[in-house]
Amino acid sequence: MERVVVEMPINNGFSIACPSMTPRKRQVRFSARHDIILLREVIAQNPFASKEPGRIWARVGEIITAALQEENFEVDARRCRERTMLLLDYYKKQDFPSLRRFGTERLYAQKEDLLHEVLELEAEKGLLASGEGAKYQDDERRNRAIDELSLLEQDKPNITLTQTPAEPEESREEMAEISAAPTAKQPCQCCCQTYSEILSFLEKRSEAEQRLREEELALRREELEIQRSKIALERERLGAERKERERRFELESQERQVILDLLKEKVLKG
Repeated sequence: MERVVVEMPINNGFSIACPSMTPRKRQVRFSARHDIILLREVIAQNPFASKEPGRIWARVGEIITAALQEENFEVDARRCRERTMLLLDYYKKQDFPSLRRFGTERLYAQKEDLLHEVLELEAEKGLLASGEGAKYQDDERRNRAIDELSLLEQDKPNITLTQTPAEPEESREEMAEISAAPTAKQPCQCCCQTYSEILSFLEKRSEAEQRLREEELALRREELEIQRSKIALERERLGAERKERERRFELESQERQVILDLLKEKVLKG
């Protein structure tokens, strides 16, 4: 609780100061067990795949607050999102000492597996976003092509036949016969050639952009595979270190037991 002084006006113009108690939001601290609960709920709700991630993060905060009500552990959407992004940042940078803080090896192993799944969900979000962006760009190019074609259609010259006063009688009769006969609409060779050139250019550009997007997706997949291989190697190293610690602990336990047995024998003989 925070003590705040508030001035209260009275009738004669004077004011008095009285304390006002305003509640301060309790600062929570995540432990390794809290991180595991948070990551499990993030995987279950998957805010990365939602069009309204704020609502999903708020749901995650409500579920965790309800589950840890007995511990008076209250978190909101922002706190859950920031904590998840911080853990992901540690995991991407391979800052394993920060991830091991305040937890046992067993909890750390669970946290690492959950972070790997959350990282895959975030990577899937990036791939979907790139696909939607490519579709939007294709639609924009198609709309631009239609607009350009409509502008060219409007700019086509209107050819009208005018009769000069010095034309002879035969010319006037021929023009009358031509105008009376049904005429077919003749396409403009210049406009058709321009249309074909524009369409050919747009198709080539679309193919080049498509190849570029495919190369970018391939690079992203390779980076993800490299990151997975690094994580696998780190897991193997941690497993070897864990086995080495267990072996040392067993040897130390045996040595202590031998020392205790010798002390017991000396005490009994004495």
